[in-house]
Amino acid sequence: MKYACIDIGGTSIKYAMLTEHGQILMQDQIPTNVEKDGSGDIPRKIAAIVCDLQDECGKAEGVAVCSPGLIDAERGEVIFAGANFPGYSGMKLREEIVALTNLPCTVENDVNAAGLGESWLGAGKGARSAFCVFVGTGIGGALVLDGKLVHGASAAAGEIGFLPLAAGSLEEMASVTALLKKTGAATGEEVFKQARNGDEKALAALEDMARKIACGLAGICCIVNPEVLIMGGAVMSQQEFFEPRLDKYLREMLPPALLTNTRIAFAQLGTAAGFTGALRHFLQKHK
Repeated sequence: MKYACIDIGGTSIKYAMLTEHGQILMQDQIPTNVEKDGSGDIPRKIAAIVCDLQDECGKAEGVAVCSPGLIDAERGEVIFAGANFPGYSGMKLREEIVALTNLPCTVENDVNAAGLGESWLGAGKGARSAFCVFVGTGIGGALVLDGKLVHGASAAAGEIGFLPLAAGSLEEMASVTALLKKTGAATGEEVFKQARNGDEKALAALEDMARKIACGLAGICCIVNPEVLIMGGAVMSQQEFFEPRLDKYLREMLPPALLTNTRIAFAQLGTAAGFTGALRHFLQKHK
């Protein structure tokens, strides 16, 4: 069986036709163009994508979607979306997609989906408990227990970016946005290039970022005690820098007993994590 899987992003909508085992049969992306077309056009774009996927790969059994924003995964509705998606809050996304495609549909938050994808077929494969932290412009997280997402009472479980530290939230202190503010660089890649060239300001900022992220991970370990902490986001591709530092700071912050059965891993699925996790969520809802 095949499924149309969609990952809505601020810049692009990534999509693929996947088998029930997560094998990618075809994948591509189109611009989201929210500024030009508005958020209200997203369901129509998804319906057009589903049509194209079925033309290329044959009939889909359903549509698995992940999306930015606070998502009611039971209803498939957007509870709240930020300024980058004006008019998106309150959209009954699943209902509109079902009406346009005549296929069953599920909708999950994008970070939750990426965490679920990594837990299913990526860095957390085989682990019964995983906490996934994605570091980018902001910091998001997802908690997966026994292969299923934990959503919390307000669909906000895993929102590690709001964890308060001494001088602000984890996101305010340790995101890529914070890193660029401290260094004056334009991109994370530029900061790492400066650090490799011996720039002390860049090195100090990256060291501080690692220490503060470890503070967030320490809180997770105290509450969840997961088998694996999965680190994702483009900046975490610098595994050789972050892995030893996160491990070092965690061991300085916590008693050894709290870390005996916990390992740090780095995301493996790349841009496929979101739509892979969206599929896993769909299969769990329609098994």
